[in-house]
Amino acid sequence: MPLNRLSRNTLVSIFGFGGILAGFLALGYYPAWSERGALERDIAGQQATLAEHARLADELQDLTRRASSIAFQVRNYDRLVPPHKDLGVFLGQLSHQLDQTGMKDTAVRALQPTSLRRCEQLPIEVRGAGTFGEFHSFLTALESLPRMSSVSRLNVESDNLMTGHINSELTLSIYNTKPE
Repeated sequence: MPLNRLSRNTLVSIFGFGGILAGFLALGYYPAWSERGALERDIAGQQATLAEHARLADELQDLTRRASSIAFQVRNYDRLVPPHKDLGVFLGQLSHQLDQTGMKDTAVRALQPTSLRRCEQLPIEVRGAGTFGEFHSFLTALESLPRMSSVSRLNVESDNLMTGHINSELTLSIYNTKPE
């Protein structure tokens, strides 16, 4: 069956359009579609990397916060728990501070040490009489001593004559690392 001229032109047009469409798909659409898939995979990978970096940044912030907290807790460790007793030096400093503040009838004596895990607690009994201002000055002066101490017991009584004088008795505790 011979094709007439119209049918041949129609077939040529269809094949021509088909060829153009195939060429467009092969040269235009497929590379763009393929590149789009690669870009989507790249974006997904970058988003995963960003999520991991955000997680690590949060973890770093938490570690930094914990390190700051630990540094704050141990900032005075050398003053609080020195490697040696130096009890005589500390007792001398206490007596000097009592004299400096004007306290009278003072007494300072070391009590029996208490063994703790890695250190010893050295309690010291301090007694004195004076005004509240003098006693306050003494307590404030304790903060400036090279060695830190803590007050584990405090008893303050006013005299019966209402003169403004008080009698104070306190137990300070200092610490040191255990001797080897």
